[in-house]
Amino acid sequence: MRIIFHECKKVLTSPILISLIIVFSAFNIFVIVSSSDHKEELKIINEIIETYGLDITDESLDEFKSDVQIDVAELNRMTASEFTSVYEFLDGLRYEDQEKYNDEQWEFIHRLQLKEMYLNMAKSIDESYKKIDIQKMAEVEIEKYGLSGKAAETFLNENEKFSERFEEMVNKGEQKRWFFAGKAYFMHTFLFKTVFLQIIIESLLLIVLTTALITTYEFENRTHLLTYSTKRGRKLMKNKLLSSLAMATTIVFLLFAITLGTFFAVFDYSHVWGTSISSAFNWEYNFPYVAWWDISVGAFLIGVIALVFVTLLLFSGLTFALSVTVKNSYITFFLMAALFVLIWLLPGFMPKSSILLFVSAYTLPTLILTVTSSFMGSSGLILFENFEWITISFWTVITLAVCFWSYKRFLKIDIQ
Repeated sequence: MRIIFHECKKVLTSPILISLIIVFSAFNIFVIVSSSDHKEELKIINEIIETYGLDITDESLDEFKSDVQIDVAELNRMTASEFTSVYEFLDGLRYEDQEKYNDEQWEFIHRLQLKEMYLNMAKSIDESYKKIDIQKMAEVEIEKYGLSGKAAETFLNENEKFSERFEEMVNKGEQKRWFFAGKAYFMHTFLFKTVFLQIIIESLLLIVLTTALITTYEFENRTHLLTYSTKRGRKLMKNKLLSSLAMATTIVFLLFAITLGTFFAVFDYSHVWGTSISSAFNWEYNFPYVAWWDISVGAFLIGVIALVFVTLLLFSGLTFALSVTVKNSYITFFLMAALFVLIWLLPGFMPKSSILLFVSAYTLPTLILTVTSSFMGSSGLILFENFEWITISFWTVITLAVCFWSYKRFLKIDIQ
């Protein structure tokens, strides 16, 4: 344990790495805070859930509609006019008339506008989902990506399974749960693409650097002949691997704690944790997010964090194996970067008539850069139900194998 502590200390006392962690954390906080101009608007959905419940039912929707009509009546009294909706009032509002209303009245109008927006979206859910034809959309995707042969057949078969899951979801009413308005605020994309992607890239940079530093430290400081001739000898590499994993865990924990702590302090998610990630309100682009299972927002967040954490540890293991072989931290860093990019681009070199197009996407770069669509059937060419656990399992075996091979090789080679 003392050896592991001293190996970790090499990183903890590195000014460059400590500075990077501080800079990355500060940048993440800046991005979140600078994008918080609509944080007050998001609180309205928590009030809606608290008042009418998480599920959207006919009864709760009628109650919501009645309360909105009462607010519209209040708006009419305030403006001495007859409007059927706040949007009708806003459309006819002249610039010179805006000063007639004080800040409190404008706050009331703005809240009413948000309520009507959510009410109208809730009322249109059934109609919007009836228009969705999974198989037809699959055919469009096949034409879009130019798929043919086995690739097209495989894609259609998986979409058949997804179509069944979609019908099951609609029948169970998973989509009828309140969440932040997707096309207005894009909260899912902001959290799981912008924020998570920052954490992922920053963690990758730090993990590769720290793992390479720990593993090659003696070689770069010309103390390897002395170190590896001691009683512990070359078995020290086991401790270096454990130290690298410990530091990777620490780095990921710090970045997640600081960044997500700031995110959820700024944006109030207090009442939406139990909402299905497949909520109709979580519809940001042409197609709604639809998970393979009934996953809540809270469970999805935990699942993605776990997925990212395990993947980053695997990258630490792969970096260790490469570092033991090349014995130079700079070369290791650039080789890992090149390897990451090549593996990420690999599907682009596959024939579009072969299932190799899909098989080649079962990689760690693909997995970690598409966390926005993790566990989703609405994720393009990587819609496969078991994509995440198969990728993790496959690359865990590869990582263990290359680490074992590099360690055994190191025990035998001449280190002069």
